[in-house]
Amino acid sequence: MNDSNAFRLLVVSDVHYAPSGAGLPAATHAGPCRLGCELVRRTIHDAQYRGGFDALVLLGDLLNAGEEPNAADAIEEILETIHQAAPDTPLLLIPGNHDYNGVRLPAGLPEHRYVRDLGGYRFVAFVDPYHETVICTRRESDRHWLVELAAGSDLPLVVLQHNPMHPVIDDPSYPFMLTNRQDVLDDYAAAGVLLSLSGHYHPGQSLNTDRGVAYFTVPAVCNPPFVYAMVSLHGREIDVERRSLALESNPPLVDTHAHTEFAYCTQDITAAEVLSRCELFGVSGVYLLEHAPQLYCTAEEFWQARHLTEPDLWRKGRHSRMPQFREMFLPMRSSSVRLGLEVEVDRDGQLTVRQEDRCWADLLVGAVHWLLEDTTGMTQARYARLFMDTTEKLLTAGVDVLAHPWRLFRQTFDRAGSELYVELAEMLAATDTAAEVNFHLNTDRPPPDPAFFAECVARGVKLALASDAHFLWEVAAFGPHRHLLTQVAGTNDISDLLFY
Repeated sequence: MNDSNAFRLLVVSDVHYAPSGAGLPAATHAGPCRLGCELVRRTIHDAQYRGGFDALVLLGDLLNAGEEPNAADAIEEILETIHQAAPDTPLLLIPGNHDYNGVRLPAGLPEHRYVRDLGGYRFVAFVDPYHETVICTRRESDRHWLVELAAGSDLPLVVLQHNPMHPVIDDPSYPFMLTNRQDVLDDYAAAGVLLSLSGHYHPGQSLNTDRGVAYFTVPAVCNPPFVYAMVSLHGREIDVERRSLALESNPPLVDTHAHTEFAYCTQDITAAEVLSRCELFGVSGVYLLEHAPQLYCTAEEFWQARHLTEPDLWRKGRHSRMPQFREMFLPMRSSSVRLGLEVEVDRDGQLTVRQEDRCWADLLVGAVHWLLEDTTGMTQARYARLFMDTTEKLLTAGVDVLAHPWRLFRQTFDRAGSELYVELAEMLAATDTAAEVNFHLNTDRPPPDPAFFAECVARGVKLALASDAHFLWEVAAFGPHRHLLTQVAGTNDISDLLFY
């Protein structure tokens, strides 16, 4: 359902967050459990740039071990992650059996039941009690409560619970169906429930119906390929899309722009963790990339753009860390790991990289981070001309990829005109430079525009995928990139578009 009027639910289940690693079984999902908050952040990011969503639903087992002393803190970490990533989005949250584990629920989790009206729907959440974290029975009082809710509202009902409901999982090794499941199914049919959403069963269950009630069990996000669901509601129409955070192996995807611990602007990045995320989420290759001026200059010099206005700062490099960068990362080169430098063009029109470093770098990525005039009060036309002239100098000086082509422009103006898209695409084609597809720093401004990349493709310009990772959750987060490229290509086959 591609309907702008639909009410869209981002549905996530079974994060099994275990920040300390305590209590983790020797299971497939044990490693990703330590990345619980990161998986939540990746899921929100992926959904935001693939059409967005109107509400977020978490269907339980946020934690792997609710009895751990740090359980309340772990829940707060997840809630804070959500608040930072989607601060104004309604949240529908229920706990699962791993969040109980026989003790009082951590702070932030509902303890019984609740109802909330959103988007023309009535959401009814059940927090069913467990016996020894396994046997689960819907309370009789909650069953009667649903009947009263159905009688008192004309809104379509969407029910939420942790346990799968339909079809039955007829497996003795899976004792997690409600003991009074059939009675509850009867309740749902009698109440005219539109949709029942569940988690808990890690493989998930496809959308199915029983007596007019639709049932869907979302897979566990903690298990590869790290699936979440987008549920779209329009009237009584329901559409469910499973989306994977892990990437398909065909075509192989290469991240041409992932930063390291040498950057002044990264947060939790290390090269070793970048490589582990690439392997985990299916990126075939990566360029470990660093700002050359940050390696030549101090942080203060860089953030004041003095490397551009006073070129001797980077040319002489009195505070250079480039030898340490080379010493640490050159031995890491392999068939899937390459090294690169992110460069700019200074006031003399020269790339901010020394010749001896240009020789060993596998990739030069050019960026426009500043314009060397005071742009205060500048008209869009004048700003555009200055921006385009600076970009042309950068491309003419010789780089392999143009980083985040319109980012600086969009910091002041929402969009460039189509005539500028054509002009830049022609510059890229003339200089045989790839255009970078980059979603970093787009949460508070328009995302990359497919129309620009369509102009590039029309002129034979290749497109480079870039996480521009400054946070670990950004590494290999290429769902939005693939979505944009399929829009540009008009097909799921994007192999001919990619820069390698």
